[in-house]
Amino acid sequence: MKVVAIITGLLLAGMAGAQVAPAPATPPAAVTADSASRLEVLQAARYMFEKKDSVNRFLSLAGNVKLKQDKTLMDADSAVINQGTVVVEAFGNIHINDNDSLHTYARYVKYLGREKKAFLKTNVRLVDSKGGVLTTPELDYDLNTSMATYSKGGKVVNKKTVLTSKLGTYYGSTNEVIFKKDVVLTNPEYSIYTDSLIYNTETEVATFVAPTTIINGKRRIYTSSGYYDLKAGKAVFAKRSSVLDTTYSIVADDMAFDDKEGIGQFKGNVVFVDTANGVSILSNQVFANNKKSSFLAVDKPLMILRQDKDSVFITADTLFSGRITEMPASREIPVIQDTVGKAYVAPDLKGKDSSMNRFFEAWHHVRIFSDSVQAVCDSFFYAVTDSAFRLYTNPIVWSNDSQITADTMYLFTKNKKSDHLRAYFNGFIINKLNPECYNQVKGNTVNAWFKEGNIDYMRAKGRAESVYYAQDEEDKFVGMNRSSSDAIDMYFENRKPVKVKFINDLKGVTYPMRQIPPDELKLKGFSWQENKRPKTRFELMGN
Repeated sequence: MKVVAIITGLLLAGMAGAQVAPAPATPPAAVTADSASRLEVLQAARYMFEKKDSVNRFLSLAGNVKLKQDKTLMDADSAVINQGTVVVEAFGNIHINDNDSLHTYARYVKYLGREKKAFLKTNVRLVDSKGGVLTTPELDYDLNTSMATYSKGGKVVNKKTVLTSKLGTYYGSTNEVIFKKDVVLTNPEYSIYTDSLIYNTETEVATFVAPTTIINGKRRIYTSSGYYDLKAGKAVFAKRSSVLDTTYSIVADDMAFDDKEGIGQFKGNVVFVDTANGVSILSNQVFANNKKSSFLAVDKPLMILRQDKDSVFITADTLFSGRITEMPASREIPVIQDTVGKAYVAPDLKGKDSSMNRFFEAWHHVRIFSDSVQAVCDSFFYAVTDSAFRLYTNPIVWSNDSQITADTMYLFTKNKKSDHLRAYFNGFIINKLNPECYNQVKGNTVNAWFKEGNIDYMRAKGRAESVYYAQDEEDKFVGMNRSSSDAIDMYFENRKPVKVKFINDLKGVTYPMRQIPPDELKLKGFSWQENKRPKTRFELMGN
């Protein structure tokens, strides 16, 4: 018994000399560490000591092993401690509690006590204080920095969000994980695919640093820079990101979303395409509301209404579009009869005719260009229900060599072509023959009908007046007629007037070409405004 006591005393003395303090099978009530690097044995059912040389002195522990270093606790089924190098190899049900902030689990760990680094294998699981769980086959964990890395695939589960990748680095101090290679993030609302991603398990913010695809229902977002706040449903993207949905697509230098509110903002060379209605918007800034299916474009916006062969280009200070059913009850769309004079029947915008539930409007410095018709005005309103452009405040419309002005004008389209124009109050049509000669018709209202994009027939009513130049078969001028009547009809061929018809109370005079009084050449209010006319679509694109 004396010999055993002497050996045990020497053994304990040798362990105390190293920076490892062993414990008996039943540990003392408290164990005091001499320094932050000192590794303590709090508990073990059995232990054995073996000294190989002056450096390698091994303490084998088994059965409910508990170790401590500073504020870090380690549990294991068994462990071997090299007292000389302060290296631990532990086996079984391993649990490392790092200051109650991070908990790591595994079946095997090699722990470097001096460096405070752990290398874990087999069923590795890391759990942070917010409930985020990282699982991986192998994990390198630096307790000094609370940084963990894996290189053989890993998965992080944070509430309803799941992230997987081949490589990953977890920063416990900031609760951030950097995922690399084949990164996939999924939750009930989003799926994200990328090569590199930063995710914060506390804030639930995903930051994108590489080409990324985000799938949200039928919507796809492509970006390489930005972030998504999965908790708040807010996102900001940069570096020319794009969004593709079933009914629209949008590309911009910068964009931001609030999915809970259903709103978005897009800045810098924005290209918005409404595929359902055949509309494209180019602008430097666009605001969108998905819940109301509306958008507002400012900062040099250009709208393109796609037609088969004659698309319409529109610019203004401000462009807006929305659902007709979302318009305030106090605001009404003027009821217009169709081109054959039948009473207008409102479509079922919430039912079978829901595809017509769309309007477009523009304010200030409106300019419109198509190959067949050009126009300017201060504001316009276009409803899909009747395919009519309503032009307000000093509108001017040009078609080939003809100009039409009035207080208000409605330009109808049919089969995506100009079909019929109505000019209300002070209607005035001018047809330029040459710089000195202009056919003119004015009236309280003027209607014009188009054929293949050209004026085919027009009628002026209400104090109608005209100036008309007669031409012979060789297109030489033979005289000028100035007349007035209740109504005047003018017929066109090859874009030129060929016949004038006067209806009721005709008064007029015809002058030979050399005897036309100068004051009879133009009707009152004549103003040829070719300088305001958009010449090409490219002119509008550079507005």
